[in-house]
Amino acid sequence: MNTFRSNVSSVLNPTPLRALLCGALVLLAGGCASGHGHTPEELSEMIADTVRATTGAPGLGVPDTAFDPARFLCDPAVDSPGSGSWRTEAPREEASPDEPVDLGLLPAEDTGTGPETVTVAATVVGPEGGATTAEADLAPDGWTRLAYPDDFRADSATGVHTVVWTDADSGTPLACDGFTVA
Repeated sequence: MNTFRSNVSSVLNPTPLRALLCGALVLLAGGCASGHGHTPEELSEMIADTVRATTGAPGLGVPDTAFDPARFLCDPAVDSPGSGSWRTEAPREEASPDEPVDLGLLPAEDTGTGPETVTVAATVVGPEGGATTAEADLAPDGWTRLAYPDDFRADSATGVHTVVWTDADSGTPLACDGFTVA
């Protein structure tokens, strides 16, 4: 009977259990404290890249970038795939809300479009963050053109607009530009 009481009391005594849990927490905290050197955003992108690679899913499409009308650049820059750079065209003067804005994309020299049709998408992100997209077949030997807002079935809004060109099939970002409607 004495042995039974001693076994029951050791099971019911929380001190060994606390010591075990504290030891596990110390080990866990020590292992996690060293870190992995990646930001949460980098980890999310790494996971997304892995999922796309394993499932064949398209890219994320429009990156989080914004056009700066003072410098005529997007920040952060959109890096196109390959060694060449894609050229874009958008008005450098303020456009009025009632006139269409002509947008253009010229493929990089090393882009071999071949006999197949390549479709590109232009996504216009407006001043309030709303986005609208139009697609066009890539012209193999010249500019691909779209008119905003007509080709986008959108209403023109005043302010700075960011235009991100992507491969319509894969979602790969190609180039970025922008314009201002006053």
